[in-house]
Amino acid sequence: MAVIVHANENIDSALKRLHREVLREKILETYRNKVYRIKKSELAIEKRREWAKQKRRRRTAARRAK
Repeated sequence: MAVIVHANENIDSALKRLHREVLREKILETYRNKVYRIKKSELAIEKRREWAKQKRRRRTAARRAK
């Protein structure tokens, strides 16, 4: 992964391009998962919590839409 900074390009825009590339390739997520050991049960719990949150939001939105 690399970003080439052109002669007439602003450093901020080059950093922004680098940041987008990092997000696109999920480098930070991969690093976080490899640094800490995540057990399968913890992963399942996290998924269950996320699904529950989405379910609550959908129900609330459906009630408000009535």
